[in-house]
Amino acid sequence: MRTKAPDTFYIRAPRLNQLNILQQLASDCHLTQAELARRCHLSVAMVNNYVKELSALGFLEYHRKSSRNVSYHLTLSGKVHVDNIRQELMLELVQLFADAKVRIQEFVTGQAADGLRRVILFGNGHLAELTFHALESARLEVIGVCDDDPQRLGQDWCGREVLNPSQIRYMAPDAVIIADLGRAGEICHSLNYLTERGIRLIRLDGAAEPAYVPVPDPQLCGSPER
Repeated sequence: MRTKAPDTFYIRAPRLNQLNILQQLASDCHLTQAELARRCHLSVAMVNNYVKELSALGFLEYHRKSSRNVSYHLTLSGKVHVDNIRQELMLELVQLFADAKVRIQEFVTGQAADGLRRVILFGNGHLAELTFHALESARLEVIGVCDDDPQRLGQDWCGREVLNPSQIRYMAPDAVIIADLGRAGEICHSLNYLTERGIRLIRLDGAAEPAYVPVPDPQLCGSPER
């Protein structure tokens, strides 16, 4: 039975399955086909077919001491094949990275008809890092990076100090780009007061920016006058 693979928009090519199998066997030649199937998110039958195919191509050979004691070994050709697939994969990942940057650029710039010049990035995960490079490539000035996690404040991130969101209003950006998909709604709500100051909130999850609903500026929250 196939082990459930992570959800993805992309169907893995046979060469990628070959690479995964060969890499696993290179690290442990005594893996069973059942264990290979689990690690590579394939059915045992498919792993068996791949092993036979790789052996027929001269990339893999196996030594059988008994029905339960089989070891798999990459040949010299198999090692070269692994290197070639890795190089192809790297080139494809670079192209996917470039395409993702273009998509982010088009999405962000398309949110403001009057154009953007100075923006602040909210978040510091992988998406935020990709967005950071995409915005700089689009000649947008990233004037700050912020996060509401106290443990991250003051840390260096892509050469920038992670700032407290309370500093955003003083920096007066054209927009805040929210690059934390899991918490985009929550973050957008907490920064809602900035829209009254003309600062746009752009969510990379594609959700529409909500209409302004008065939310107290955290800097102005205090004891009421008596």
